Amino acid sequence: MVMNNSANKTLAVSPVKKQSETTTQPEAQSLQHRLIWFVGLWFGGVFSLGVVGYAIRAWLGLS
Repeated sequence: MVMNNSANKTLAVSPVKKQSETTTQPEAQSLQHRLIWFVGLWFGGVFSLGVVGYAIRAWLGLS
């Protein structure tokens, strides 16, 4: 059973923030943060592929 009272209607409405009310980070800091993550993930991928490659070579007896 659904009740249509004013309390249910006010809970269903979400507040909308204006663009001036939202906090934004400086673009340079955000770019630097994204570049650090990119380089870190790249090094992690290269390292993990190297480990898997050498493990396969050792398993096959090619090393």
